[in-house]
Amino acid sequence: MPKDMFDLPVIGRAATVRPATINEEERTFEVCWTTGATVQRARFVGWDGIEHYDEELSVREDHIRLGRLNNGAPFLDSHRSWDLGNILGVVVDGSVRFEGNQGFATVRFSKRDEVEPVWRDIKDGIIRSVSVGYQVHEYLITKKEGERDHYLAVDWEPMEISAVAIPADAEAQVRSAKDGHAPSLNPCALVRAQATAAAAAEQKGTPMSGKNKAAAGSTETRADDTVETRGNDPVNTPAETVETPAPAATETRAADPAPQPETRSAAEEARAAVIAERKRSGEINRLCRHHGLGDEFAADLIERDVTIDQARAAVLAKLEESEPMNGRSYEPARAENRSEQQREVQYRDALTIALQHRHNPGAVDLSDDAREFRGMTLMEMARHALERRGMSTRGMSKMELAGAAFQMRAAGYHSTSDFPSILANVANKTLRDAYESTQRTFMSWARRSTIVDFKPVQRTQLGGAPDLEKVLENGEFQYGTMGESKEVYALATYGKVLGITRQALINDDMDAFTRIPAAFGASAADLESDIVYAILKDNPTMADGTALFHADHGNLGSAAVINETSLAAAEEAFSKHKGIEGRPISVRPRFLIVPTGQRFLEARKQVAATTPNNTADVNAYAGMYEIVPEPRLLPATGQAPWFLAADPSRIDTVEYAYLDGQEGVFTETRQGFEVDGIEIKARHDFAAKAIDSKGLYKNPGAAPA
Repeated sequence: MPKDMFDLPVIGRAATVRPATINEEERTFEVCWTTGATVQRARFVGWDGIEHYDEELSVREDHIRLGRLNNGAPFLDSHRSWDLGNILGVVVDGSVRFEGNQGFATVRFSKRDEVEPVWRDIKDGIIRSVSVGYQVHEYLITKKEGERDHYLAVDWEPMEISAVAIPADAEAQVRSAKDGHAPSLNPCALVRAQATAAAAAEQKGTPMSGKNKAAAGSTETRADDTVETRGNDPVNTPAETVETPAPAATETRAADPAPQPETRSAAEEARAAVIAERKRSGEINRLCRHHGLGDEFAADLIERDVTIDQARAAVLAKLEESEPMNGRSYEPARAENRSEQQREVQYRDALTIALQHRHNPGAVDLSDDAREFRGMTLMEMARHALERRGMSTRGMSKMELAGAAFQMRAAGYHSTSDFPSILANVANKTLRDAYESTQRTFMSWARRSTIVDFKPVQRTQLGGAPDLEKVLENGEFQYGTMGESKEVYALATYGKVLGITRQALINDDMDAFTRIPAAFGASAADLESDIVYAILKDNPTMADGTALFHADHGNLGSAAVINETSLAAAEEAFSKHKGIEGRPISVRPRFLIVPTGQRFLEARKQVAATTPNNTADVNAYAGMYEIVPEPRLLPATGQAPWFLAADPSRIDTVEYAYLDGQEGVFTETRQGFEVDGIEIKARHDFAAKAIDSKGLYKNPGAAPA
């Protein structure tokens, strides 16, 4: 039979809730999801425009792929399958059944709080319309003179059932992506019937009377239409147009009106041809999808009428032409969804960049996609995002428009390109940029770590390795031990909630989305510095019961300015340190940590290289330390102290830690409850602890002479 292929999206059909079947205790109800009724459809046909046709779903069970529906297919909100939040329930496993030309299934509703209003409306009869979403894999097409073509779905698959405001059959239209989500397409084989009416009736599984079987043998259009019987109601099927042969053949049939004995054979052959074609097309599609070659390659093989063996050879040749994987994915069934997701992300990023550029033109360059939104106000961007979703904004006041923009997520339009998500993305990026650009001087001399949870963790303070002992000939190596001490600390969570109101959107207040989040980010970075430098300032008690800086630890000097004498004393103190096992360890200072002001000037003079006039002017410590100036070390009163720290890769000093996978400040967004808009929560998990006193030294400082 002549055939071709075209891509077809998931289609919707009206279904019916059966109110009498609602079980409140089990939260279940029954739906009639198909009657096989004929509905008008339309599709684009290349440059020729739109083709209208009548679609009928065969209700023969061998024509329906029931695997998905009978094994827990989702019950959705308005066919929105791209977000888990749109799942309202599930089709009960094994509940699909048929009675005559009707298909029934039982739906179990979710117990989630957010879907409870929908359940109440279904029970109260307010939500009555449901729709089944399905894919058609093969149509048998019959031409009808002077009427729309008849498309009989002889291989179709119910995918899901949805609660809808208007059932799908109420609109006969070309299906598009008006809601902002491009449909996921599947290849559909079109088999154009050249057979008689008897063959067409065989495909539908409809018995024909002897009269009509005889009439079906004619090659002319018959006035006596075939009658289909559904239940007890006859349904008239318009006369079918078939090819008219040469007059001689017509005359022969006119002379012999008896039923042709080969009519049944032709029907069987037609049916066999359909089954064979379905098997060939399905196997080629499976091969191409399995190897990630895409639907276009599969459609080309099907259209060229290659055999399955030839298709396997073509697939192998195609794979050999390519590098391994070559960027392909072995999840081709999700290719359309990934493409749609990429478009959503592209749109979100374009608006985000446009808003960031408006906030700081010198730091953010406009991309080509973002130029479209250059100069738009926040309200204009909100209107664009709503209309892109298919929502009409005509006649909306500013307050209504702002409310609709913030309610996109709540209304079930959730996507990365929703306007609240875009605003949250701008705030998050601005916050993160400010956090990362804020100076944190402790990162050079303290050691970074990650902690997997909020339980207290122990950090072992390792002593030096034991002395190596001489091993005599034929002697044995002796076991040694390493002393240890432990410091314990735990992560803490810090955070704040920022509310962005509709008024901020209407007032085109960019500060709410940029400067305020930037201040949050800088505040998070400053918090880390506050926590780390508080350890040096507050001199906490260590696990051994002694303060971090103490004479017993040998790391507290006599008050002095920064000069050769005080630095020499500090170097000597480092050289006297011993490990826990009592053996001297080789540790020396690398960082000179000082408050800004006078101490910084003193440090610079001691570390800077000079050209001396005589040996007395030689700068003995030139280039030996890395100076770390930190204003937090300035005391409120008295003299400013200064500190030395060893290399953290050689010995522990202060350890700072983040939660594993959450390094830095993070944000979460929700629809506003306390505020009329959206709320952005900044969360930061951080902790710091002094681990080993031998890596640090303090001098209380003295007034300059």
